[in-house]
This record gives sequence, C-alpha cells and structure tokens, in this order.
Amino acid sequence: MICLFYFANTEISFSQLPLITDNTGTQGKGNGQIEISNGLAFHNEHRCIENSSEISPVFTFGIFDNTDFVVGYPFLNSSVQDDTSISIVSGFSDLNMEIKYRFLQNEVISLAIKPGISFPTGNYIEGLGSGRFSESLFFIMTAEFSSMYINGNLGYLRNENKCGDAINIWHASVDADFSLSDEFHFVLNSGIEKNPNLTVKTNPVFGLVGFYYFINENCEISIGYKYGITKTETNHAFIYGLTLRF
Repeated sequence: MICLFYFANTEISFSQLPLITDNTGTQGKGNGQIEISNGLAFHNEHRCIENSSEISPVFTFGIFDNTDFVVGYPFLNSSVQDDTSISIVSGFSDLNMEIKYRFLQNEVISLAIKPGISFPTGNYIEGLGSGRFSESLFFIMTAEFSSMYINGNLGYLRNENKCGDAINIWHASVDADFSLSDEFHFVLNSGIEKNPNLTVKTNPVFGLVGFYYFINENCEISIGYKYGITKTETNHAFIYGLTLRF
C-alpha cells in the first residue's frame, strides 16, 4: 500500500502560483479567485522511474477583508516503472479546506494564521489519499521592501492516515518575490519538511525558481521549476497555472 504525499505542493497549503510558500494577502470581502495549476514531476532512482502529474483547481472567497475561505480538490496521476512492471494510478485525491486570517498588518510586516482540514475523499488503497481526516495549521509572515516581498511559512500537519506514514509533519519554507515591473514578478522559493516515510531519516528539501505575469488585474499566468535538493525530494517538477479573479 502506498500513500502519495504532495504536502509541499497545493493540497495542504494553497499559495501564490507557482510558489509553495504562502503570503498573507487576502481577496477582500465578497471577492473570489480561481486557480488552476498543473504540476508534472519526475523522480528517478536506481532501477525505478516515477512520474506524476497533479491538476489542482483551488477556489478562494473573501469572507471579510482580512479573511479568506479556500477549498481545493486535486486530481492525481502517477506511474511507477521498474525492471519487471509498471503501475498506473489516477483519480481525485483528498478534498482540502482552509481559512486564512490576517491578524496583523503595518507598512512593512503582516502576519496570518491558516488552519485547514483534509477530508478522506481519495482512495487510499490506490494511493490517492490518506484514508482519514487530517488537520493542519500554518503561521504566515509577509515583509514588504520596496519592490520585493519576503514570505515565510511554519506549518504543522496532523497526518492521520491508514498508510503507515508519520502522524506529525512539520513544514518550513521561505520565498522572495521580486516585482520587476507592474506586471512581471520573478520568484525564488525553498523549504524543508518532515519526511512522512518513517523508514527514511533524510527530510525532503526543495528549491524553486519561476515567475508570474499579470495579463490584467483579474488574470495572471505562472510558470515554475521545482527541484530536489535532497534525494528524498522529487528530482524535477514543472508547475504552470492560470489565476482568475472576480
């Protein structure tokens, strides 16, 4: 039995595409946003090749000016090939919901918390979910310096599951968002989290480089390349997405 684990992508913490690290920004009361992203990942080990893709639609709605409701329902496809066989699994994963609440903001720094819950809607036997309800809590910081933003996340996931994975998962990440013009942003991102595989001591560490571009104030596109700094992180992943606001 295998539980696919995409904690560092979008299911547990939804963020500005193509970043993994979230910021404290909210939509504003009555405003909405739809993000549609696709991630293509490739992980090669000795005598084993793993390929996966994840289509992640995310809906965000502003309950208050400083509070957002977020829901995501990813579709996963994964193939694992070795010398003698190939296995392919595809289907919807666990449904995730979060509330982002920004409780502090001044001219430079803003702070937010984001609790979330994951519903066991994916088939855990096929590796599409955890099989149990899981809870998460993220602390988010954003600092603004002229044309640059620094965002930091500290997170905890109570990873209840039927797959024999670790229950307590922590996450830490940081990004730099450079506004090169009113429309074009260049981003760098890195992070680490607790490995859910109890038999492996090395924790996954990632790096990411990418950009997002505002076609207009209600539409943007994004592209990112994510790579594994440690062997337990996926070797290569390409992320691209579309964001629509209304």
